[in-house]
Amino acid sequence: MPSRARVVASILGPVAWLSFTLLYVGFWAQGFSFFQSVIVILVSIIVLAGLMAALWASWGMGHRRWGWDE
Repeated sequence: MPSRARVVASILGPVAWLSFTLLYVGFWAQGFSFFQSVIVILVSIIVLAGLMAALWASWGMGHRRWGWDE
């Protein structure tokens, strides 16, 4: 994946997450308890962090500098 696409995904990912959380709290959270709503938001943060880490890990592995281990 080109670096430009990674940057765009890194910008749009948190914007999409924020939109999801606002829509969730505004429309879908009425049937859940406070604890369940917090769990849904925490899981969504973990998923977003995992996706961002996977997205940038491949770039980082391709651009690492040799010689640090030696």
